[in-house]
Amino acid sequence: MACNMLMGIRTTFTKEFFMEFPHLERYFWTIANQPNVKKHFGELTLSEKAPSPPKKQANATKEKKVKTEKVKEAQKPKVVEKTKELEPEPKVDSQIEDEEEKPKPKPKNPLDLLPPSPMIMDDWKRLYSNTKAKDFWEVAIEGFWKMYDPEGYSLWFCDYKYNDENTVPFVTMNKVIGFLQRMDFIRKHGFAKMCIFGESAPFKIKGVWLFRGKEIPQMVLDECYDVELYEWTKVDVNDPLQKERVNAYFEEPDEFDGQKLLEAKCFK
Repeated sequence: MACNMLMGIRTTFTKEFFMEFPHLERYFWTIANQPNVKKHFGELTLSEKAPSPPKKQANATKEKKVKTEKVKEAQKPKVVEKTKELEPEPKVDSQIEDEEEKPKPKPKNPLDLLPPSPMIMDDWKRLYSNTKAKDFWEVAIEGFWKMYDPEGYSLWFCDYKYNDENTVPFVTMNKVIGFLQRMDFIRKHGFAKMCIFGESAPFKIKGVWLFRGKEIPQMVLDECYDVELYEWTKVDVNDPLQKERVNAYFEEPDEFDGQKLLEAKCFK
């Protein structure tokens, strides 16, 4: 360790430095003053002040390094980069842009494209809703047949195919409610009375529908799977018995078709 400290004693270490390490200083001088060691170490003394670093030499070295770098930079061949000419952006026709930005119009409902009819669905719905019970037959039902247009509209009876499954009243009613909810897209061009018959299970689901057009609209057949669960029969308005049955659905008497009416729902 004394050998390792020798260079520091000769060049850097001071008395002030060893004030913090008295045991280390005592150890070094004990070794250094041994006769066999002293003849190799020679006379040693601690400096009062640490020597300052050689500034000029450091600055000279730094300046020399900077000059060398400048020379190297000057010797490098200059590379002239060709500036790439910016290609002009293709002009876009403003008319084409406008056409692309415009949203495509929604396809028209085929039922709106049918020939005009003197019967207005909303007029019938208002008549049905606003007529009092005591005047219903004379005002609503007679008014319906006066405005009904067989060229622009059609009436359909529907009978549920699987009535044997209808053993619980509220479950049976849920089937009717779900059916009407899924038919909401045809509300503008449709009207219906759906009824549940029977005093005990199995309960029967039947109804009558009024559609715009002479047939069941194709969108109904395509979009509502419930349609397949019913048998559909077009009403012959020239048959008095079928007309009476339509009237009964509209009026909702306690019993008709020889069956007790349990509940009814109107789609309007």
